Amino acid sequence: MSALRQQVRTGLVWSALNNVVLRFGTLAVGIVLARLLSPEEFGVYAVALTVQAVLMTLADLGLSADLVRSRDPERRAPTVALLGLSAGVLLAVAMAVSAAPTARLMGTPEAAPVIALLGVTLVLAGAGVVPFGLLQRAFRQRALFVVASVDFVVSTTVTLALVGAGWGVLALAVGRIAAQSTTLVLLHVLARHRPRVAVDRSVAVSVLAFGLPVAGANMLSWALLNLDNIVVARMSGAVLLGFYVLAFNISTWPMTAIGQVVRSVALPAFARLSGRDGAHALAVGTGLTAALAIPAGALLAVLASPLVSVVYGSRWSLAAPVLGALAIFGAMRVLFDLWVSYLLARGAARTVLAVQVLWFLTLLPAVVVGVRVGGITGAGWAHVVVAVGVVLPAYAVAMRRTGADLAAVARRCVVSIAATLPAAAVAAAISRSVQTSWVALVLGGVAAGATYLLLMGRWLRRAAHAMTRADDVGAGPEPVPGRHRAEVARPESEDLGSLEPVRGRHRAEEAPARVSVVVPCYNYARFLPEAVHSALHQEGAQVEVVIVDDASTDDSLAVARELAAGDPRVRVLAHPDNRGPVATFNDGLALATGEFLVRLDADDLLTPGSLVRSVALCRRHPEVGLVYGHPLHFTDRRPPARSGPVTWTVWPGLAWLEDRCRSGVNVITSPEALMRMSVVQRVGGQRELAHTHDMEMWMRLAAYADVGYVGGADQAWHREHPASLSTTAEAPLGLTILEERRAAFEMLFSTVAEEVPAAARLRTVARAALATEALRRASYEYDRRRAPARSVAPLQAFALATYLGARHLPQWRGLQRRVRAGQAWTRWRPWWLLHPVRRIVRDRAAARQWHRTGLYRPLPATRSRPPLDEGISA
Repeated sequence: MSALRQQVRTGLVWSALNNVVLRFGTLAVGIVLARLLSPEEFGVYAVALTVQAVLMTLADLGLSADLVRSRDPERRAPTVALLGLSAGVLLAVAMAVSAAPTARLMGTPEAAPVIALLGVTLVLAGAGVVPFGLLQRAFRQRALFVVASVDFVVSTTVTLALVGAGWGVLALAVGRIAAQSTTLVLLHVLARHRPRVAVDRSVAVSVLAFGLPVAGANMLSWALLNLDNIVVARMSGAVLLGFYVLAFNISTWPMTAIGQVVRSVALPAFARLSGRDGAHALAVGTGLTAALAIPAGALLAVLASPLVSVVYGSRWSLAAPVLGALAIFGAMRVLFDLWVSYLLARGAARTVLAVQVLWFLTLLPAVVVGVRVGGITGAGWAHVVVAVGVVLPAYAVAMRRTGADLAAVARRCVVSIAATLPAAAVAAAISRSVQTSWVALVLGGVAAGATYLLLMGRWLRRAAHAMTRADDVGAGPEPVPGRHRAEVARPESEDLGSLEPVRGRHRAEEAPARVSVVVPCYNYARFLPEAVHSALHQEGAQVEVVIVDDASTDDSLAVARELAAGDPRVRVLAHPDNRGPVATFNDGLALATGEFLVRLDADDLLTPGSLVRSVALCRRHPEVGLVYGHPLHFTDRRPPARSGPVTWTVWPGLAWLEDRCRSGVNVITSPEALMRMSVVQRVGGQRELAHTHDMEMWMRLAAYADVGYVGGADQAWHREHPASLSTTAEAPLGLTILEERRAAFEMLFSTVAEEVPAAARLRTVARAALATEALRRASYEYDRRRAPARSVAPLQAFALATYLGARHLPQWRGLQRRVRAGQAWTRWRPWWLLHPVRRIVRDRAAARQWHRTGLYRPLPATRSRPPLDEGISA
């Protein structure tokens, strides 16, 4: 990661230079304009700028963010260019047509011409999406600095010239158009990008699928920052809006400078990091951002009055109380921007949109109440209340679901807050005791800055050093062969760790892996060729197929030998007599020579790209011994299979095993699973169990190695038909499969007691889960009046025989209440309706959870991050 480290470091330097230089320039121009324009004129322009800013974010459609995170930007660029230009034109027309009614709605009819004129900037912004995204993706902050500098010079020159000529507020709009027209040409020149538009439907669909939530979230973000302008303009008029906008602009000085530096490199940096690397970088980045933003916001708040008086003059003094609140909100907004970049890099665009919607819905009434109670100052404090009470917890939940270490993030923020409080107290004391504004401003700023650096200087040096050591992010000890991380970290403890996954992106391997595919076959001649071909046609892997015919009575053996004759990668082993599926697989396992192993029943198929996706995860995580994904179940016609975007989830083996014990359910069908041969050789083949031999083997593998999951792509097709083993496994009331699961757990814990320190406890957990499931089935059948009390007695007996504490389970007590009441009574009770409905809802929720994460139980810690565009696909 040395190249990435250098790119991030260079990007930070140029981005910081860009923001410092331009921020001082913008500050100077803002001071001049504030002294040339009246508060009312300032308010009119603020109304027009509010409308333009909201539509500008929508015109982007999240297209630049899609290019930044994409692996093939050149292929996507023409389609992105067309989408951006089309969105800009449509929104510009809409803005021009609706200018007059929009201005009247906001209580400022005189803003209509400015609104219509600013619509031109939407077209220019849409045309510049592609070159801007390419420059940002390449960390070319130096080029972006040149573009921003030219934009500033052109805008300032034109605006000041036209204001001097008496154009008034229209000068600001014309200056904005002139600047964007110039920089549009410059962007294409610096990016060395020739404008080209084209339509690729597949690209357009994926771009819009990612971009629309991002655009919605960005639009809501800007609406959140401008919603108060609309409310203030509507309820207080253009004059007070001018004071409010000036205060808001001042609050963004240090916030925008810091936030722009962070945003310019955060998204591309987070997008190139994965799993623990990304989580560690988030904590470090949050610490550094908080160390700059929190003290800046606090000092701006306590020194608001002398600052406004010195810089803008006494006629703008009404803006000082508002600035005190908005400065605090501005500091929080910098952290929110960093967290949004992290979530977008994890593909959580919809989550970001959901948070923005929640923010918007709560801010609107808060600002209205704030204006009514406290005027424009109340509107400022409404931002702070909503940010602390609603937005901060929402982002914390969102980041937790994507694998962030919230404790580490919080610790780094607390350090900055603790050092800021005494520094702000010093500045406030000086501001109150010194009457001359400029003296209070200078002394307060210097004293507070010195206090903060005295407390935080050493911490800042360490944090900056940690940020630049990108090569060491997430580094840890090498995995011990044959042992998983949970044991290496806690050899003396029975704590099995959490089900917190380690997530990462795929890295293509140069050397194709050797994969052995064992195909047990019994009377599946009609399915066998399709199954074998699905394995042989896998790209990116050296595949050998071992077909083991278990004395079939149809033409299976002849078909297998014909396949072997046509392809040297196929070998055939024939049983003289029928030995069952377990012995059939184990005999094939003895002939396998690959680095990895797949059991593919003759009636199932592998999806294209299945093996290369699983192998990539295994090679990236050598501690993983078992990888599985999502299978598609079908009967006659195969449904289309997803091929990406692909994500990874890796669980510590013992944590995954504990989840199996708590649910008592198998989550792997079989064809979608890939095993590491070295681990299989250590744990042995399948055991003699009629229907749960595969489940027992998956759990045994988890006792010796970690477990991985390939998300976002379908890994296999599982055929369901009357002769399949899974179809014949169920007996009335499901008692047979429960007995098989119990036998699987008993056999497992009789062989891995030494490997699993908490084997005795997990055995009890598994027994309780099976007993609970038996009692639930009994209650369900009884509620539906399918079975009398004596018919569900075998399920009760199973529960008692399996778990000694079965009589203390709530499901046991519920069944007893039903039996005492009698089935006739259930027609007058809601049991017969509520219990099936609850069961259906629970089962469907579990099925959706399994489809997304590979686990049935809805555990927040096991949710995979949303798909990334960079994932491997077929």
